[in-house]
Amino acid sequence: MTDFSRWGLTPFGPAPNARHMEWYRRGRTAFLHFTVNTFTDREWGDGTESPADFAPTALDCRQWAKVLKDAGFTAAILTAKHHDGFCLWHTKTTEHSVKNSPCGVDVVQEFTDACHEYGLKAGIYLSPWDRNHPSWGREEYNDVYAAQLTELMTRYGPIYECWWDGAGSTEAHYDWDRWTAIVRKCQPQCVIFGCLGAAEFVDVRWVGTEEGRAGRDCWATIDPETIVVENCADLNSGKWGGSHFIPAETNTSIRPGWFWHENQNDRVRSPENLVKYWFESAGRNTAILLNLPPDRRGLIHESDTESVRRWSELLSEIFGEDLAPRGTVTADSPLHPDLGPENLLLEDDERFYAAQSLTPTITLTFPEAVTFDCWQLEEVIELGHRVRRFAVEVCADGQWHTLARGECIGFRRCERTEPVTASAVRVRILEAGAAPVLRRIRLFNTHGLGQEDRQTAHFGELPITVTREDGAVLAALEGIYPYNTVQFQSTCPVTILAFNGTRYEQIWQGSQSPARFEPITGSYRLKLLGDVTPDSVRVLYT
Repeated sequence: MTDFSRWGLTPFGPAPNARHMEWYRRGRTAFLHFTVNTFTDREWGDGTESPADFAPTALDCRQWAKVLKDAGFTAAILTAKHHDGFCLWHTKTTEHSVKNSPCGVDVVQEFTDACHEYGLKAGIYLSPWDRNHPSWGREEYNDVYAAQLTELMTRYGPIYECWWDGAGSTEAHYDWDRWTAIVRKCQPQCVIFGCLGAAEFVDVRWVGTEEGRAGRDCWATIDPETIVVENCADLNSGKWGGSHFIPAETNTSIRPGWFWHENQNDRVRSPENLVKYWFESAGRNTAILLNLPPDRRGLIHESDTESVRRWSELLSEIFGEDLAPRGTVTADSPLHPDLGPENLLLEDDERFYAAQSLTPTITLTFPEAVTFDCWQLEEVIELGHRVRRFAVEVCADGQWHTLARGECIGFRRCERTEPVTASAVRVRILEAGAAPVLRRIRLFNTHGLGQEDRQTAHFGELPITVTREDGAVLAALEGIYPYNTVQFQSTCPVTILAFNGTRYEQIWQGSQSPARFEPITGSYRLKLLGDVTPDSVRVLYT
């Protein structure tokens, strides 16, 4: 990491460590959900599955790696063990493992070998929840999990991310201190993703939704207590002045489900929808984690492959030429002659602009007007979140106009706008906690590439589980997606409530089906009060 002390620069508030910076610069990471669920056509297995269920006909982890490499991914995370407890490696801790399957192959070994061959960084998902192991929920399970974690962290070479989710965490006492120590000792470069009880130890956090959208202003700083309660709103935006540097990872699936299902082959996100995902994740100071689940052959399906291939092409075209270097840049007095505004136009992470004042103005002047529809700002995040509010302005027809306002910049802030032709562009820092330090300003004319056709952006019906409990009908969504319609049959008025991470909030009341409301994000549970039966509820999303 850069030695900023030579210029007297020190972090403002919580700042990233070396693991965070590797994670930020990693770019696109793939998620690979693959286990017995792939063959039983379920999302969550209950642990009663047989190892015989795991029977890929053409398992080829090199195909996974090639697909990912060709699509611009730099890392991948495999579900070495999901909640069903089935282990994809030859573990000594249980017989519920791939070693007793018709496949017999150590999939983790095949996966990590393929990653190393194709230059991808390997990560591991190891669910703390184990619905198969008889000791789960008892103290002795901590020993079992520690042994599994040790196997995975010592057998397969460098591991760059360890992924812990929160499912089942409220029902057991986990030894997070011990488990974290194993990761830190065996894989010191490894980023830990986690939530709930692991909040004290994690490097990166959940973004609070599985739809693939971070908050427009998404701070890397947050209070760990927020992670513990899974307050979706706060997870999605972070907190200016939060006590810890725990940036968000924006995870979503290319399909409605996390595991491969044959009936979803024609419901794969379009390349244009994935471009939208990029802008709402990587463009908002978070990192991408996109799930591409292998199918029953043990291959990434052709539909998924083609979508991410074209997505990668679109991103290359969108960001093909940076227009900012066509101009001349000026700014308020820099902190040091080596830290002038001209550095903002360079492709060099070691060069940057550091201001003396809290509210500098940076101006790009062009000899000939430029047309653009996308702007990007980068803060030297190694020095913490310093910028609190900013504005992007353009000079068109001799008049200055505000193009955009925002709060968080962070590692990267990138937004699309309506096309504008300007003779000058300026960035005004309106408020800062410390003198701003910026790495880069970029402008692009995307010519509308990758813009989503909203008429074809519908993915269909959400996968849900509907039950009756305590006089209410409960709908549990198997992924968190934006939705705006609930269909039902009822003979009386119905009240619909959505769970926001901490409590239920009413979103609709009436008697006419379907119920329509503003798109809901971040909720994974609905409650319907009224004369409704579980078999009469459908949830639709856009």
